[in-house]
Amino acid sequence: MAKAQELLYAVVGAGDFALEKARKAGAVDRKTTQKLYRDFVKRGRSLTTKVKNSGPTKQAVAQTKVARSQVKAAATSVTKAARANTKATRSAASKATQAE
Repeated sequence: MAKAQELLYAVVGAGDFALEKARKAGAVDRKTTQKLYRDFVKRGRSLTTKVKNSGPTKQAVAQTKVARSQVKAAATSVTKAARANTKATRSAASKATQAE
């Protein structure tokens, strides 16, 4: 969780930095603004690619896939057990009713 908070703080800090620079620039021309925008896009794309291709990220994705399949299998097992239990209960109730 600490890394997620760190990342959030970094994004907020970058945004604050960008606003501060924009305020100080005063009357910034359109060319400069477009250059800054393209630079931010390039930085964001680069950072996203690094995070996406990092070992810990790939490991987390793999663990998530395994966990998802385990949860799905458990849900299937529970559903099957509930159906079997319902069927057995109905059968027992039917037999008890017929025995009376």
